[in-house]
Amino acid sequence: MILAGIRTFSFVDYPKRISAVIYTAGCNFRCKWCHNWEIAYSDEYKPLTEENILNKLAFLKKRLSALCITGGEPTIHNDLPEFIQEIKRMGYLVKLDTNGTNPEMVKYLIKNGLIDYAAMDIKAKPDNYYKLINVPKDYWKDISKTIEVLRSSSIDYEFRMTYVPGLSTDTDVEFFEEYLLDNEKGYITIANSTEIFEIKNKKEELKLNKIIFR
Repeated sequence: MILAGIRTFSFVDYPKRISAVIYTAGCNFRCKWCHNWEIAYSDEYKPLTEENILNKLAFLKKRLSALCITGGEPTIHNDLPEFIQEIKRMGYLVKLDTNGTNPEMVKYLIKNGLIDYAAMDIKAKPDNYYKLINVPKDYWKDISKTIEVLRSSSIDYEFRMTYVPGLSTDTDVEFFEEYLLDNEKGYITIANSTEIFEIKNKKEELKLNKIIFR
């Protein structure tokens, strides 16, 4: 595992629980607007050892019961299951944040009881994805497979979209709303400027029906 950081206390990353957050480095996307771009596709971070992270989690278990693994994109790391196994042995509930491009990994994690909650990004309608992820490859087939993996599982999950003014469109939002099933949780946020990407003409209002703004 390539680990880029740990936050020891969060009220917002695991639903209805106070959690810790682990950040993995590296991503197969190159989103210009990513607020974690330093760990996603640059070398502007200091790697942490698994031993260091696991020791901190063992100490934090005295007051926490949940953990979120985010990135970057955690599922690009082949040894993610082994790392989570160590965390599960401590008794943590584990939430995975993913872009949905590795359905086999997500399926394996669910099948083996390694994650309890998943939050998956749906960044745009399929034909607009390349603008949001800044990569020419078509990932929608894999993404749609991961969606079906979650829908056929017994774990709790949610879908998320970040609206990026200048890149996202109202039809992306419409697609997201229409794609959600009636019993599914869908959330949307509006991107903020970062050190490398300026949001111009920030759109403060979106016409929403099923999805929730946060």
